[in-house]
Amino acid sequence: MNWQHSVYAYPMVFAAVVAAILSGYALQSVRRRGRNPTVVSFAVLTAAVAFWTATTAVKLFLVAPGAKLLAYKLLHVGAMTAAPAFFVFALAYTDRRELLDRQVASALYVVPAVFLVVLFTNPLELGYTGWELSAVDGGVTLSVTDGPVSVFGLVYAFVLLFLGLGVIGQYALELDRPYRTQATLLIVGMVVPSVVAALELTDSPPLAGGVNLIPASLAVPAVTFGIAVYRYKLLDILSLAYAAAGAHSTDGLVVLDADEVVVHVNDHVRPLLGADDPLLGRPASEALPNYDDLAGDPPTCDALVAGERYVELTRIPLDRAGDPLGWVVSVRDVTPRKRYELALESRNDELEVLNRIVRHDIRNDMQLVTAYIDIVLDHEPLSDEARSQLETALRRALNTVDLTDVLGQLMRATNDDERRRALDVGDALREAVDDVREGYPNAAFTVDSLPPATVFANDLLDSVFVNVLKNAVVHSDRDRPSIAVSGAADDECVTVRIADDGPGIADDRKSVVFGKGAKGLGSPGTGTGLYLVDTIVSNFGGAVHIEDNEPRGSVFVIELPLATVEAAD
Repeated sequence: MNWQHSVYAYPMVFAAVVAAILSGYALQSVRRRGRNPTVVSFAVLTAAVAFWTATTAVKLFLVAPGAKLLAYKLLHVGAMTAAPAFFVFALAYTDRRELLDRQVASALYVVPAVFLVVLFTNPLELGYTGWELSAVDGGVTLSVTDGPVSVFGLVYAFVLLFLGLGVIGQYALELDRPYRTQATLLIVGMVVPSVVAALELTDSPPLAGGVNLIPASLAVPAVTFGIAVYRYKLLDILSLAYAAAGAHSTDGLVVLDADEVVVHVNDHVRPLLGADDPLLGRPASEALPNYDDLAGDPPTCDALVAGERYVELTRIPLDRAGDPLGWVVSVRDVTPRKRYELALESRNDELEVLNRIVRHDIRNDMQLVTAYIDIVLDHEPLSDEARSQLETALRRALNTVDLTDVLGQLMRATNDDERRRALDVGDALREAVDDVREGYPNAAFTVDSLPPATVFANDLLDSVFVNVLKNAVVHSDRDRPSIAVSGAADDECVTVRIADDGPGIADDRKSVVFGKGAKGLGSPGTGTGLYLVDTIVSNFGGAVHIEDNEPRGSVFVIELPLATVEAAD
């Protein structure tokens, strides 16, 4: 087979190579992320352009008439596939998904399919009426006279081309950078071959006669499409998906590029932020209030804007295969919620002050009451009935004093501002045993060797152990209760076991005693002490449960995360 040299073929070869690379990239994206109408239609379009320009270049290089005619027919496979593929891509890119179904897509290819069948068989010269070889610039070229079906096919391709350009052009007017740049690159790329085609088909100068330069002009869209894909992430950031979501959302949405510069905002951002100046092109730290706070975890913060409105900012990263592309920052009006939180915080502060005052007054009054009762019991002759009644009153008064202590500890347990530090569990447990032993000399306490274990807690850790130890003594049915304390630690937590030889706790009450059914002081259980234990341990990130002891009694199991594990989390 003879070959000839043609300078006109090299732009076509370039366009074929670039289009093939873009098609391969799109197919890889489909395999990686699944089918998407925009990406799939882009892959078909670029594959068609690659085939069209490659076969046209081969036609120029060939010399034999038969081979040239075959290449001429084959190049139309790519050309007639490219036109509907571009129109489908334009619909997908601009999110006109209601027009994209199998029936519509199939219908678009009916005319190209008929055209190709007629071109290859040429019945009644409907495809072409004749062809001839001519010399142009020292080379042999093939000139074909189009038949009526070929003319209709070309008009059909032009209609789809201009419809697609119109759809993308209208959409480009609605977009901000970088999406407007994407659309502009697509339009510029397709306008150039459209102009060349118009000049070629109308034999208008300077392209009248000679070599058909339409495939060579496809080098321009090959370049502009490549820039849109690799520089402006045509297939990675789906502009339409974001624009559709942003248009229907009441939240403000801000898109940042990899340099944290604002590249797009929806219509809600400026009213929410009370911004008068344009935000596009500005660094995020200047455009968004409290932006630096979004670097933390979680990437969310509240900001007061315009002196009267609170907004919540949330930053979401955009990345591809681990490479950061930018961020989306949502802006939500949370003024009602924030005002409620501030009012609730103020109310809590007031209640905390009131709680301190009331507890202080109750303790003072009860201490005075218990002191007078002690004096009467110690110095006044009393009947057995009167003494019994006064002793009952003394116990109730002492219980009231204890209750004020528990209430104070509950306030501290639920206060997030209560400062925590690293505490040794063994030291806290030994101190608690000493305190309870002093108050209950009739009880026997044994403490096994305790492993060194540090947890993040506060002084309330001592209250946990004291309450469990007191509970074991108070609810024992033995004259001399026996309580055994042990501990163990692994890589993640420390486990403290406090076992007694009392009557035990039925299985259906093992959770009820902590008041878990109704978190309140009136919930069923043995009293506020165990509710306090459960509350404090939960706030420390741990858990407490009850097991049966052998041969009798109960075991309170307290699990707390080690300080090193909690710090790593």
